[in-house]
Amino acid sequence: MVKIFIIPKSKSQTDEIIEFLLRGKYLLTVIITEHCVQAKIDAKSRTNRLNRTLISGIIKSLQFNNLNNRLREMFGSNMPVLYSIPIVHMDPQQSEAIADYITVF
Repeated sequence: MVKIFIIPKSKSQTDEIIEFLLRGKYLLTVIITEHCVQAKIDAKSRTNRLNRTLISGIIKSLQFNNLNNRLREMFGSNMPVLYSIPIVHMDPQQSEAIADYITVF
């Protein structure tokens, strides 16, 4: 299992991704953290801050590439940021419930 993080580029993209993840059974539950701030240095060396929403959840590690490909198909050059981190420990019953729920593609 891995925990995925997705940073959409807009409110409409956020809503579309959440629906896609839940209806496609990629995730049992989605964690939505609103009002995150993404900071970047622009071409003039100024720090720009952008309000973003962070979507996270737990998927099977083998599903990451499939999810990445599907999001790439959906959004093309407007692809949201997507990354994952491994889960080292998790309650076995919760892990089994997630594994049983998530659709294998």
